[in-house]
Amino acid sequence: MVNAQAELIGRSHVLYLKILNEVMVIENKTIRISFRVSEREHTKIVNKVNRSNLSLSQYLRSSSLDKNIVVIEDFKNFSKELKAIGNNLNQLNVLCHQGKITCPDISITRKKVEEIWELLNLLMDQTKKSKD
Repeated sequence: MVNAQAELIGRSHVLYLKILNEVMVIENKTIRISFRVSEREHTKIVNKVNRSNLSLSQYLRSSSLDKNIVVIEDFKNFSKELKAIGNNLNQLNVLCHQGKITCPDISITRKKVEEIWELLNLLMDQTKKSKD
């Protein structure tokens, strides 16, 4: 328990709480947001809320307001093209091993594709860390 003097100062829809010369802003929550989730998503959210010791509202506000969201334009098309390039390289490799074509030197292309995948994995890791 905090042993401090508290002073409530009301101003319109915002309430200020002054404790030990520090002011915390407490806003009235007047707008309701509603959205649908699947049964599996609901269970996952409820489990996370229970582990956090927060209310559902506090948890959802915190997870939506305190996190960075990374948006990559045309990411779907980019990953589709990169996957197609990888498939083509694999097909060339198979044809070389079967002796149907003379093995071209694709080491530079392979290295560039690997660099792109490493960058994408790094981006994914950073995105996951911002979610935690």
